Amino acid sequence: MLTIMERKKGESARDYVTRVLIDNIVNVHLEPGEKLLENDLSGQLGVSRTPYREAVLALAERQLVHIRPKKGTYVSHIDLKLVEEVRHLRSIVETELAVMACDLLTEEDLDVLRENIAIWKMYMERKQTDKILQYDKEFHRHFYEMCDRNYWYTLLESLSPHFDRTTVLSFRCRPVNGIVSDHEELVDAIAARDRERAAETARRHMLRYTENIDTIRQAFPEYFA
Repeated sequence: MLTIMERKKGESARDYVTRVLIDNIVNVHLEPGEKLLENDLSGQLGVSRTPYREAVLALAERQLVHIRPKKGTYVSHIDLKLVEEVRHLRSIVETELAVMACDLLTEEDLDVLRENIAIWKMYMERKQTDKILQYDKEFHRHFYEMCDRNYWYTLLESLSPHFDRTTVLSFRCRPVNGIVSDHEELVDAIAARDRERAAETARRHMLRYTENIDTIRQAFPEYFA
């Protein structure tokens, strides 16, 4: 079932539709292979067909949907090669960020990260996968912002839905204890100004996908290309 979010002040109809569709694709409310019904979705979102179609074209460019002439538009299946490319890129960037953070982050910054982890654990106990993803992504976003690498974040965020979708599926079929411990250990390493440990923790964290992928494919075989 489509999750409808409130439209932000000043947000264009196209950007609104794009944001809602991406959120629903990432959280698998719109499943891989599912057909997008233009009349139904534009009606639910309260927009005309033009911004809806513009949003769909934008998603097609990002390979999140496939447009099949005379047949319709479908949510893309998960492309493992594309997901691995995104994971690899993030691993390189976030390992560098972890080292930078050892020099840049203040005690106030570290407290923000610790608070994030505490709230994150609460949602894990409740098994609210959408909130788990939200606070996981927020944790990583903080690092980019605290290291003054906002443009890096913007670039990677444009690619992240492919990787995020597998993350959501892993929350549904794999224990999350390892992810929590990674975040906690990363904060501890930064607090200790231990660059080597911080870098290794960041690398290990981004390899969790490799550990999880076989389980995800067994649980959701129909979602993969």
